[in-house]
Amino acid sequence: MFDAIVVGSGAAGVAAARALSGTRSILVLDVGHRPPPLPDTEGTLNELRQHSPDLFHFLIGERFESLHNLHNPPVSLKLKAPLMTYILRDAATLSPHRATAFQAVMSFAAGGLANAWGAGVYRFTPSDLTDFPVTRAQLDPFYDDVGAHIGISGEDDDLFPLFGHEPVLQPPVQLSRFAADLLRGYRRRKPGLAAQGISLGRTRLAVLTRPHNNRPVYRYGNYEFFRPYDRAIYNPAFTLDELIAANRIVYEPRHLAASYREHSDHVEVISRHTETGEIQRFQGRTLILAAGAINSAKLVLQSNRDHDTRLPLLDNPMACLPLFRLNRIGQALEPSDSSLGQLNLICRHDGLVLQGSIYGGPGPLRSDLIFQLPFAIGANLSLLRRLAVATGLLMMFYPCDPVAGNDLRLAPDGVLEIRCGTKPLLPARDVLLKAMRSMGCVASAAMWQYPAMGAGIHYAGTLPMRTQPGRYQLDPAGRLSGTRRIFVADGAAFPRLPAKNLTYTIMANAARIASSIPFEAL
Repeated sequence: MFDAIVVGSGAAGVAAARALSGTRSILVLDVGHRPPPLPDTEGTLNELRQHSPDLFHFLIGERFESLHNLHNPPVSLKLKAPLMTYILRDAATLSPHRATAFQAVMSFAAGGLANAWGAGVYRFTPSDLTDFPVTRAQLDPFYDDVGAHIGISGEDDDLFPLFGHEPVLQPPVQLSRFAADLLRGYRRRKPGLAAQGISLGRTRLAVLTRPHNNRPVYRYGNYEFFRPYDRAIYNPAFTLDELIAANRIVYEPRHLAASYREHSDHVEVISRHTETGEIQRFQGRTLILAAGAINSAKLVLQSNRDHDTRLPLLDNPMACLPLFRLNRIGQALEPSDSSLGQLNLICRHDGLVLQGSIYGGPGPLRSDLIFQLPFAIGANLSLLRRLAVATGLLMMFYPCDPVAGNDLRLAPDGVLEIRCGTKPLLPARDVLLKAMRSMGCVASAAMWQYPAMGAGIHYAGTLPMRTQPGRYQLDPAGRLSGTRRIFVADGAAFPRLPAKNLTYTIMANAARIASSIPFEAL
């Protein structure tokens, strides 16, 4: 019998397992897909393109994987290259779903969707934690511990009040000229922009600019869209492998948790081996669900054989705006060009706090952008060659509160029914457009893009945490209402979403929940 069984190896599962390992016997159950063998890549992607005779298998793929969005419903540009498809492998069969006006993205890879995350790490402020029965003071020690483990780069600038203090902060990632020009434009017009509620600063990233925990510094290779496991960019799979190698956890991959049963002195987890189909049972004194907000909710409904209840589902709505700097057209790519988020923008508007990330343009394939320009294909290709270094993307995230009709249900056939019945309003677009123009970017209102709900992949709120929880809700310790030994450690716990990426807070809260489980009292 294990002290704890953790289901899932994404950000939440690994943070919980790490918090418990060494003092408790921990089993991590996981499907755990891994990438195929990775090729050696010397130099930058741009250099590789110039000197390698054939990059078809690396960039496009034998099955034309990288061209997925030309003829299929679109997925994130980071999830479709040949070496990245393992992240979504088998998701449609392992967790089938029917969605209405919602684009659900699920991963069964070791490390979860953080295999392709933007690596942005931000502490929640007290106002971000509105309706969450946990204070910033309670989370801070766990932020400190997680931050020291993963390594964070950035600086304290105008965004410090929104991002908070990091005890150990590595120097920020070097800016491209596009981003540096934009930041200078902001500083020149700072008073006027502040009057509009606009602040701009460096992104806090789980990306190393100094060696840390046996991981190297970021090399500006610009492979983020094509090659996983850059050890300078934190991935929960790295911590998972460290825990396995040190014998601090027992790891059982190729296991899909199907349900659980709580007994007086233990929990039994029933799982299916994904290769043999064999049903196996594992016993632990406690169970920590960390399969992601959608799949943790599915496990709870499956275990209760509940095909009637609809659980709330949150995700940050998004709006995206292409940006151009005319003085950069035709310039050569630079060593510091990167597809990492280089700047963050905060917009305070009508009582809301919106947060955006600004990315450079050299990362994606030209085929990902070719149909977004108004000319013939040949002209668009020629233009894109010259525009790549002059192009950026503002990706704005909006807060999300529970809305009736945005929910999920487990149908009797075992398929999740996910629906988004309310289309959110996305304010401040004119303010943002004016701000970007004042900072020297060419941008047009006609170029605003609105990804489908679900495309933000910040899923949360399915099993919300409350001071006085009801059915299918959590108490402040993370315990599922009506149970003694079932805890939920992932984004399912958040009753509302601020506009920030929540991965860092998920990890801190998962560590808090795991560290506080009263094993002796169970």
